[in-house]
Amino acid sequence: MVYRGKPSTGCKNCRTRKIKCDEQCPACTQCTTTNRICPGYAHLFDLVLRDQTESVTRKAQQRKRRRDPADVRTTSTAAEGSVTAVVPGLTTGQRTFRTSSSHIASPTYSGYFLPLSLPKSFHDSPEEQAINGFFQNYVLIPRHHHSRRGYVDCLLLLYQSARHDSLLSLATTAMALAIEGGAPSRAHYRKLSQSFFGRALVKTGRAIRDPVESIKDETLMARVLATSESQNISGVHDTGAVALVKHRGKENGKSEISARLLQAVQTQVVDHCIQTASPFAKTSADLDSMRPDAFENAARRLTSLSARLSDLTAYAYPILKNMKQFPTKDQFMSILDYAGDVEAQLSTWPSTVPDDWHWKTSHTFDNLPSHESKLYVWNRRVDLYHDIWVASTWNSYRSSMLIIQYLKLQCLGMLNPPPLSALAYKIVTSINKVQELIDDICGSVPFNLGTKNFGGPTDRSEVQYPDDGIHKPSSDYRKSAAGLGGWFILEPLKTASKAIALCEGQKDWMLKQIERIQRIYLIKKSINDPTSAMPSPQCPGGRG
Repeated sequence: MVYRGKPSTGCKNCRTRKIKCDEQCPACTQCTTTNRICPGYAHLFDLVLRDQTESVTRKAQQRKRRRDPADVRTTSTAAEGSVTAVVPGLTTGQRTFRTSSSHIASPTYSGYFLPLSLPKSFHDSPEEQAINGFFQNYVLIPRHHHSRRGYVDCLLLLYQSARHDSLLSLATTAMALAIEGGAPSRAHYRKLSQSFFGRALVKTGRAIRDPVESIKDETLMARVLATSESQNISGVHDTGAVALVKHRGKENGKSEISARLLQAVQTQVVDHCIQTASPFAKTSADLDSMRPDAFENAARRLTSLSARLSDLTAYAYPILKNMKQFPTKDQFMSILDYAGDVEAQLSTWPSTVPDDWHWKTSHTFDNLPSHESKLYVWNRRVDLYHDIWVASTWNSYRSSMLIIQYLKLQCLGMLNPPPLSALAYKIVTSINKVQELIDDICGSVPFNLGTKNFGGPTDRSEVQYPDDGIHKPSSDYRKSAAGLGGWFILEPLKTASKAIALCEGQKDWMLKQIERIQRIYLIKKSINDPTSAMPSPQCPGGRG
């Protein structure tokens, strides 16, 4: 299939008449003024991927017929794989130039032959490559229906009906370029992503002020994408998403797509509140009042249960980080009681997950050399999950439970209970729980990363992923693990690495995995770590 560059996005009538189309909706001005029926506009994918071989061949034949056969005569020799061009007019008489098959005879200028090299293949623009890879490697990969928490499932439906220069198209392109920019050969995509992201934010401001655009699903989808694309989620973004949901009203949230977008906003707000120790109770009533009756799955139940954790951290952290006044015993006990209630509710979640969500042990990496096994596997444990999203949901649960245990240990340590007391027993219980949760997180690292050490989000054939010994890892699993596995396991590892009293060498192993992920996806080390709001369990306020 021959590709001739960026196609015209005008309507078919204007392209046939070879005039400029202003692409107005629902009909362009050229068709309206001439009383023609405007046929509309083709999608950019349809234009880019159309087969133009016949058109190019026909035009080439027309140019050939217009040439004077006495001036240029070409003959091809299949056996030699070359093109012979006989060009008269030189002072020395006729000269024959034999070139490789990658050259064609160009027109003669002042009797001289100018060979023209053609590339072996034609490449789409970076935006088109990133969009194609984004949908094929992330959006369209099958996943367990209980791991769906929002917008990815309905992104393709909205994107197909959006114009190429629309707000949703810009936001999707920004996210696709940011993900594909994790590959070393495509690091420049991230600068391009920032450009599209800035354009999307400008259009978002205009759309929110428009009474018609502000209630469309495309606008809310673009807002959700913009929040997801930003690595450091800001309170302004989250507040804007909630405000947009409230502005849309419950009457505009009855469709399935609207319900999923609302759940995506709720998930983002909960994650943001946990990371920044902000209370979720202020926004929960607004979101719950807008949410229609929708299918509840395991991932959404976890989001609802985790909302109380954000309220716990918002209550506990100001007390524990108070530099001027040391907390009293009653304050420590109130935090312990609050943490116990949240833990009791959150502990009910594992019993509600489907049977195929439970992990299994793999022995795939048992044959690795000793030095490689220690690099990729902790304590010879490799766990297999249904898919990468199921593993991510489990690790979100473990991270939430770890934060609760950290708070409990910090309070219990400051109370300094006597040995063999009830509070001393709680310390031992929490320490054992922390070790168990972190072992589970470490056991999921090989499933998320395999033996990948570099290469960005692209799947590489030399990378080994664990299997059950019967079936080889599927291509969908390999693509999702290569593209998202590191991102999904990064925050759980950061949360786990803040623990103390771990097995010897385990913390150093987790820190090496974090460095490995940063190397794979070209993630810059930031001083402002998203989990820095969480105080260390060593002492109040994270000091020491």
